Amino acid sequence: MLRIAELIRPENIAVDVSATAKRHALLEAAKLLAASSGLPESRIFMALIDRENLGSTGFGRGVAVPHARISGLARTHMAFLRLARPVDFEASDEQPVDLICAIIGNYGAAAEPLEALASACRTLRNPETLAKLRLARNRADLYSVLIEAG
Repeated sequence: MLRIAELIRPENIAVDVSATAKRHALLEAAKLLAASSGLPESRIFMALIDRENLGSTGFGRGVAVPHARISGLARTHMAFLRLARPVDFEASDEQPVDLICAIIGNYGAAAEPLEALASACRTLRNPETLAKLRLARNRADLYSVLIEAG
């Protein structure tokens, strides 16, 4: 099973991101993913929006895992954002989201993107991990929590 520790890099983590709405949060995630993947930010943003239009990726407890498959990627990429203020993500529990783990994977790869999604969801369902992520002081602390938990 693919683990978060195999995908996340310190430069793909952002703390106290100012986002005013779901679209803005997805744009910030796309910026981080563009930097690591080499794909245009606009292409990633549209892929995340298209997936979000199928149904919210907010799964509860203030967490969302937006994800999309995009052709041309050599591997799966992950970014993690902690928002300065929660935004409405149309989550299943109707709670606003402040923790976002965004994933993009190769369209042709069968298992890797799904394994990344499963790993992120499993890690981010743990209440203790969520508390640590919310209390982390900076990017390095967030990174340590993610590596330790996932």
